[in-house]
Amino acid sequence: MEIFHNIYNHKNTYLSMVDEEEDKKDTLRVNNSRKLYIPIYIMILILVLVLSFANYSGKEIDDLAFKTVIVFSIVALISTEINRHMNSYEINSQSLIHRKGIITQITKRVDLTAISDADSNQHLMQRILNYGNVSVHLFSRDGAIPVHHINNPKKFVDFLEEKMNEKRLKSEGGLNK
Repeated sequence: MEIFHNIYNHKNTYLSMVDEEEDKKDTLRVNNSRKLYIPIYIMILILVLVLSFANYSGKEIDDLAFKTVIVFSIVALISTEINRHMNSYEINSQSLIHRKGIITQITKRVDLTAISDADSNQHLMQRILNYGNVSVHLFSRDGAIPVHHINNPKKFVDFLEEKMNEKRLKSEGGLNK
């Protein structure tokens, strides 16, 4: 009996893995891009290089200055990661979801049929690094939902429009699913 129970559990695990993979195909999740923080990363690198060069050339490094650079670097790296995860966006087959916050989380869910269109905006450096902003426009008076500093904004807009069209076809009875 135990063997049958284990086989049954493995089949359920396999089915749930298949469902998760299908869900991943139907869902796009994004956070702010790390590319936004390149100037901070460069500043940390320069500080570490200056300290390394000073140490290599035999200069005396003040203990307070060394500890300050280390603490600044750690705080800067942690704060960029926290800031990156403050806003997350998800597109699924039903809605666009914006989650804001880490400890206290505010979630805004907008049905795909309430979205009129979306457009992306990239400056020269953002185009080079392939990140940028997206504005998701709504039919209602709420205006637009800004999606800031995400990787590959064109892919986000294309995926959103694809899901919007699928949902509209389903609601009009065009697809029998």
